[in-house]
Amino acid sequence: MELIERRSLRLRQSHKRQTVWRYLSAVAIGLALVFVLLLGWFSPVYIADPSMEPTLREGETVLYDRLYKHFFLLQRTDMVAFTDPQSGQLLIKRIVAMPGETVSAEDGLLLIDGKYALNEQDYMTEAPFAFEPVTVPEGCVFVLSDDRNYGEDSRNGAIGCIEMSDILGVVRFRLDRFTMFVNGN
Repeated sequence: MELIERRSLRLRQSHKRQTVWRYLSAVAIGLALVFVLLLGWFSPVYIADPSMEPTLREGETVLYDRLYKHFFLLQRTDMVAFTDPQSGQLLIKRIVAMPGETVSAEDGLLLIDGKYALNEQDYMTEAPFAFEPVTVPEGCVFVLSDDRNYGEDSRNGAIGCIEMSDILGVVRFRLDRFTMFVNGN
């Protein structure tokens, strides 16, 4: 009888060790997956300026999808992350014109190939913005800040049209409210 009790006790202790080991393994695998997703697939960006208001507010954190551009075509209205060629700072802007298109603004209207292309109500400015026509080279996109008065975008000669190969990713999630952006909206 005593032999059976000792054997039963050993089996219970062994079972407890295996259960703890399985639990710790599951936690480690889960943390590794989160780590891979956050550092391999998505990257966080702190919004340091008001250039993308009203869509993104200063002080928010968003995640940009580093793999999206490898599996899907970039589209007009996508918010993209790229590095400012002068300062090396990470910028987030909205694509408004695609390769081969001519973009301009007159009296606050954004024109693509001479036609009104975007509903600018979401990006209305106090003063009408305007810029001369720019033809977007092949392999590049023309980006603007959502706050059209903010000039650190493709209108700035130092930034100009952004090569698609320089785009780091497409903004997909807002962390503070956990909002997913679909087609950049």
